[in-house]
Amino acid sequence: MSTISNGTTIPIFPCSFIDEQLNFYQALGFEITYRQAKPNLYACVRHRIAELHFFVLKKLESANSYSMCYVNVPDVDAVYNEFCGNLKKAYHKVPSKGLPRITKVNNLAEDRRFNLIDPAGNRLIIGQKHASSMPAEQEPPSRFATAFETAYQLAYAKDKPADAAKVLDLVFSKDEEATLTLQYKAFVLRADIAASMDEIELMSSFIEKVDSLSLTGAELEEVVEATARLDELKAKQPPI
Repeated sequence: MSTISNGTTIPIFPCSFIDEQLNFYQALGFEITYRQAKPNLYACVRHRIAELHFFVLKKLESANSYSMCYVNVPDVDAVYNEFCGNLKKAYHKVPSKGLPRITKVNNLAEDRRFNLIDPAGNRLIIGQKHASSMPAEQEPPSRFATAFETAYQLAYAKDKPADAAKVLDLVFSKDEEATLTLQYKAFVLRADIAASMDEIELMSSFIEKVDSLSLTGAELEEVVEATARLDELKAKQPPI
């Protein structure tokens, strides 16, 4: 049986309005490669990371869309920075809520990724796989560590901040033991979740919890990414 050594997968996404889709993807840096008006509306866009096709589905409920695809890239941070820079030029801001929106880049167990959700609710998960390595034998994770990883996945991979908040709040209420670095990351994550839900007072309360922790220089090196997120959150705090 013969096999195909190389192939290309092209997602075909639904949308309510072709013009709205094309304007957004052009703002990101995609180019329009094809547009059809009859017998049905259809369009194609292309970027170095992917080619996407769109058709009109009049009954589409963008907020409840389940359409998604994973785009594997060699340098996810470069793609993220390019998209954010282009969006700032087009919209004078980087949309982080509603539709369309783009999430922060985050490290998960299997990859480093961000989510891009277009005006029709279609989700592009753009990620860079971690270099493979043989994992060292480790003790089973604590309840706190497990809760943090679950909440991190819910918040950043699945875009479900309310569910992530419940997981963290439950483990916080049980006063589970955790290292200072893990507490630091968890409090920053909870503050970030609160910010995404416009709970600014709650965000500030978790920022205070982070600031109350005394980490050594070596420990601070372990939480560099969380510290960068913390600085962004502090900028959102209302003036005293």
